[in-house]
Amino acid sequence: MEPNPRVRKGRTGRAGRVGRKAAPACPPIGALVRYRERIVRVIAEASGQRVIIESVNEDGRAFRSTVKWISLSPLHDQLF
Repeated sequence: MEPNPRVRKGRTGRAGRVGRKAAPACPPIGALVRYRERIVRVIAEASGQRVIIESVNEDGRAFRSTVKWISLSPLHDQLF
């Protein structure tokens, strides 16, 4: 009787890990970032991996809201 080799499904050792996504980092205060289709400014850091952002609505009024870090993306070389 031949020994049956054990086959692991879906698990790999430390050496077999494929690049894990880096943990999101809090953007610096005052940074301009993109949130959905808007460009916003980071005002402060909040709890639970959230930041307070400031943006301008269609009427020209500035307002603040709290969003998760993961929802923010860095700006590219060109603003508009």
